[in-house]
Amino acid sequence: MQAIRAHPFVARLDRSIALEAGDLTALERVLSRRTVAKKAKDIIVEGYKYKALHVVERGIAIRYRLLQSGKRQIVNVVLPGDIIGFPACFYEHAVFSVSAVEDMRLSHVPLEAFTALCLEHAAIATALVWFAAREASIYAEHIVDAGRRDPLPRVAHFILEMLTRLQAVGLATEARFDMPLSQEAIGDVVGLSGPHVNRMIAELRACGLIAVDGREIVVRDRAGLETLGGFQPAYLAQT
Repeated sequence: MQAIRAHPFVARLDRSIALEAGDLTALERVLSRRTVAKKAKDIIVEGYKYKALHVVERGIAIRYRLLQSGKRQIVNVVLPGDIIGFPACFYEHAVFSVSAVEDMRLSHVPLEAFTALCLEHAAIATALVWFAAREASIYAEHIVDAGRRDPLPRVAHFILEMLTRLQAVGLATEARFDMPLSQEAIGDVVGLSGPHVNRMIAELRACGLIAVDGREIVVRDRAGLETLGGFQPAYLAQT
């Protein structure tokens, strides 16, 4: 039982509900089929007919839409404990693609098994509704970013979002984390070009708000960064 509690998805559930022995047994069974996805591999392609979900045990992915022009919009970053394909599986076919940013370890869950888990374990189903609501809140913030925030606050907000989310899964300290995305990919999240993102990061450094060493970002003045980005972490309730 203790082994399954270490799975990031189960740990998320554990923070939201009191998992009972029967819940843990069911989760252990449902999450038992492991698979891997190599870096840059598409796990789901737009138009894919849903037959299974993928629960992330290790690694990071992006959920994105590729436009006819060749431009890419990243709509969310997928972290350990997230479910690839939920709640999107309510559509018959995938409306976004999901690609691994790094090598990943996943639990492959057939739709029938996922549906049975929800029907037989109401507390887990309730927690999953909350997970979906939080994901919708992240999408809403990204719409505000792209539509109304200026470029510098946009990048500041995204840095704080990533720090907060990575802290929740044990991949960041209080102020330090490895940014999993390239500057080009960050631009595809916030609606800026890679060079524009580079300039905004340089400006944040010059203001003393962050420090950067390779992929590592250190938030030196969180209060200042929050004020600049208009960041309010309530939408990232740690579930």
